[in-house]
Amino acid sequence: MRISFCKPFDELLNGGLESGCITNFYGPPGTAKTQIVMQAAITLAKNKRVAFVDTEGGFSVERIEQMSGKDCLDKIIIFEPKEWDEQREVLRKIEGVVEKEDVGLVIVDSIIALWRLTITEDNATEVNRELATQLSILSKIARKFNVPVLITNQVYSDIDTGKIQMSCKTIVRWWSKNIIELESLGPGHRNAIIRKARSLPEEKSVEFKITGSGLECL
Repeated sequence: MRISFCKPFDELLNGGLESGCITNFYGPPGTAKTQIVMQAAITLAKNKRVAFVDTEGGFSVERIEQMSGKDCLDKIIIFEPKEWDEQREVLRKIEGVVEKEDVGLVIVDSIIALWRLTITEDNATEVNRELATQLSILSKIARKFNVPVLITNQVYSDIDTGKIQMSCKTIVRWWSKNIIELESLGPGHRNAIIRKARSLPEEKSVEFKITGSGLECL
């Protein structure tokens, strides 16, 4: 089942967000990752509650109100972990929240920010194992409750190739059934490209713009 949430991504994803799995948006800063997940939260909050895990402080009440008015704010349950251990605890509680509050969408923006602040050569195995556990929890929630789970991810520049790569790409790619890369094409002008999908062609893309009221096709 796919859930419509805004025209550019309904077009890209052949009807909207896929329920029952993790969809991952990644890209450099300023490529509209948080704008996309807030747009999804606004749309889903019209009928269901939304669990929104904000690890970067990017959730903006003012922007939500600009895009939709105030009606949806009481339907969005915000979690704001500041450290990796707090993220760990929040994601272990999310399943109970989804069941109790009749949540129709889970968002983590971003899954990787606190991981990047925590990981070192000495603790890499332990921290990566915990990241995989968190993603497995999110995947279980998506399947158990047949809801979409949206995560955002950051990027790094590969030293050998000079190309932009998704952070912690092996672990995150394994658990993400749909992966969309975002890139900036100029002020307010963005491009989204499918890099992995279960039922859609890779390399399919859509250009969109960021407006005061949300995201629109170009």
